[in-house]
Amino acid sequence: MRRPDSHGGPARAGASRLPAARPAGAAGRGRWAAACAGALGAAMLLSAPRAEPAEGAAYRHQAPIVVEQAAPYVRLPLTVGVYAHSRQPGLADLRIVDARGDRVPFALLAPRPARPQEGERLRPATLYPLPPVRAGEAEPRSPIEVQVVGERIVVRRQAAATVAPAAARPAPGWLFDLGERPRGDGPAAAPSALRLAWSAPAEFSAAYELAVSDDLRRWRAAGGGQLLALESATGRLTQPNVPLPPGDTARFVRLRWFDPAQAPTLTAAQQVHAERQRVVLDPPATLVLQPLAGPEAGGGGTTPGTSGAAPAPGALHYDLGAALPVLEVDLALPSGLRVAPVRVQGRARADEAWRDLGQTVFYRLERGGAVDRPPPLPVHATVRQLRLVPDPRSGALPAVPLTVQAQLSSIVFAAQGQPPYRLLAGSAEAAPGALPIGTLVPALEEERPRLGRAALGDWSENEAVARQEAWRQRVAGWRPILLWAVLLAGVLALGAMVWRLARRPSG
Repeated sequence: MRRPDSHGGPARAGASRLPAARPAGAAGRGRWAAACAGALGAAMLLSAPRAEPAEGAAYRHQAPIVVEQAAPYVRLPLTVGVYAHSRQPGLADLRIVDARGDRVPFALLAPRPARPQEGERLRPATLYPLPPVRAGEAEPRSPIEVQVVGERIVVRRQAAATVAPAAARPAPGWLFDLGERPRGDGPAAAPSALRLAWSAPAEFSAAYELAVSDDLRRWRAAGGGQLLALESATGRLTQPNVPLPPGDTARFVRLRWFDPAQAPTLTAAQQVHAERQRVVLDPPATLVLQPLAGPEAGGGGTTPGTSGAAPAPGALHYDLGAALPVLEVDLALPSGLRVAPVRVQGRARADEAWRDLGQTVFYRLERGGAVDRPPPLPVHATVRQLRLVPDPRSGALPAVPLTVQAQLSSIVFAAQGQPPYRLLAGSAEAAPGALPIGTLVPALEEERPRLGRAALGDWSENEAVARQEAWRQRVAGWRPILLWAVLLAGVLALGAMVWRLARRPSG
């Protein structure tokens, strides 16, 4: 006798087992599919890049801006601390906000390069009046005589020249002794002119001719010219310079008047040395760095350009505190005879290889109380760490400070909003916030002398941002492990689902 089913229909043989098995299989497949989808979704979530934070996101570091001289535009010189707290190249993450937290427009002001400028240096010259020309003499006698003693030339004034020429017979000219030149001076160091001073008369115009000599015996013609002093309605007009032959290194110069009666009475003379100078418009910051202690000071690391891990024994290591644009370095050696040939190397980060920046010989030579030292070594590189590698043939370097000249930028901001102002830094994801300097200050060169002045206070840290960054670092450390774990779970889930489907009987 058949039993009716739950709907009142007749029951078929074996029907009591199949309806219960099918729902269970469908639910299992659904759970496996959900697990696979979740695993793939988690994997995609872990591997996807983080979205950019909205503008105004928190910064880790801030420092108050103290306005020392108010103006519509204020200049804030940047310190090493600004470079150290910035998280992006080119200081792109800097912001300036007012007391309400509103943004204040600002621009980065790069240092101006040094400007060449023509200048002159004056050195005294000794002058002697020439004695009157005697009858039958073609040239005036010399008022001095020279004597060679070793490598020096000793000048002695002749007894006949101790008496000044009488007013009735003015001196026919003058002899100038330019003195001994420093050893090594070439034609470029020779004076370009003599600058004369006189006592009388008030107005004159006197022509002259020149001759030069190294030993007061052999003379070379050196041209001529005219000195003058005139009074005019616009003021006094004078011409006190006597041009000398370019590049001539003669020690003695003889000037003869064409008309001694019209000539002035000279009282002093100076040598004029033309110099081409570099005028520094924005002075660099001077940093005095102490050598690092510990393993780095012992010369660890490798020397670039060599095969294998070649150590640098005896090297000195220095840390600038941030990646700074360095102009030059100088090593002040201790007293005594010191000669230290070195190679200067640098790098911007600790995980980079050292690269050569230059080589020089630092020395300190003491002679009779005077100290002779070389000029600083030009570098022109952006580095954070410096290493001085000595020549192995010269021995180890003494652990002495290194003087570094770094060219730091400035910030110019518009003094708007509600003071006081703050400088924010320390965001690795913030968009660049500085305006072009020409946009912020259209007439920069005209406005530059009127810029105000500000300074930075002490830095403080936003603890909430510091905790968030620490959490992100921990997550970043676990991210590869979690990613592989989720991917492995997804593969296992897919494999298990395929295996279950493969075991189902066909039909």
